[in-house]
Amino acid sequence: MSTIKKLRTAQGFTQTELAEKTGLSLRTIQRIEAGNNKPKGHSLKALSKAFNLEPSVLQSSFQDPPEISDTEKQSLKFINLATLAFLGIPFGNLIVPFILWRKKKYSEKVDSIGRRIINFQIMWSLTLCIGLCIAPFIGIYSLSFPLTLLYLGLAVVINLIVFCKTALSIQREEYDLLNLPIQLI
Repeated sequence: MSTIKKLRTAQGFTQTELAEKTGLSLRTIQRIEAGNNKPKGHSLKALSKAFNLEPSVLQSSFQDPPEISDTEKQSLKFINLATLAFLGIPFGNLIVPFILWRKKKYSEKVDSIGRRIINFQIMWSLTLCIGLCIAPFIGIYSLSFPLTLLYLGLAVVINLIVFCKTALSIQREEYDLLNLPIQLI
């Protein structure tokens, strides 16, 4: 949904009402909402006035997000792939991605997304360690196998699912991922 459409619906205007309020044509409003035009000059001032916003604030919402290069995308893929090191190396899901991230964090996108990937792995590792320490003391004796193995298996499956979802997000260039409320790095 476009910025103008969000603002318009939030204030309860129809496209026609917004056109009348701003003095712009209905077709101009439709084109801006469709993303075919970015408001400039008179249109920007009229829309800013209608929504009680500074023109610079409204204009900044129309800036294109910075593109990510193929090299940066490849770096993110390697950092994500490195999280699978936990399958063969204890805490490999932290050590290997951290080394790759430190080498490639010159890019703002690689730095930001790499931090989120590593932050999730830190949280996952802490949760796994705490759970493995507590699991033997939880008294579920009706299970024919130890609860510790069940917990470990579930944790591995969760990490593999997150790895796959992150890989798909990077491939689709959807970088709003792994936004955890606690940031450790």
